[in-house]
Amino acid sequence: VASLEMLAYPGARPIINALDYAQRTNTIGSLRADDVSRTIAPVAYSTPQQQQPIIVQQQPDGLATAAIVQNTKAIQSYADTMKQLQQRLSEPFVTVNTVTGDTGIKQAQDEYDTLIRNKTPKSRRK
Repeated sequence: VASLEMLAYPGARPIINALDYAQRTNTIGSLRADDVSRTIAPVAYSTPQQQQPIIVQQQPDGLATAAIVQNTKAIQSYADTMKQLQQRLSEPFVTVNTVTGDTGIKQAQDEYDTLIRNKTPKSRRK
């Protein structure tokens, strides 16, 4: 469900259309961040951009150089972390479902049935 304001905003419309299509084709569970990014800005995300080297002139002040080195290390660490996160999110999620026992599907269904039964007043129960 989307508000009228969101539907009227031109930037949100492609996202809404993509989600609607994924829902109708039963592929909503396989959407990734890259899919949504391509929907928002197809040109910006369609081809990877080559990173340009940054040229810094040496300053006589050693403090500025130390800050640049420290910032460069922090940015590289951030980039490495983001790459690892992207790789991990691209992997399939594995689940183990048990049928019986305290954590089984049957136990969960019984608890759900109890909740639903208790939600309905006794006078309306069949």
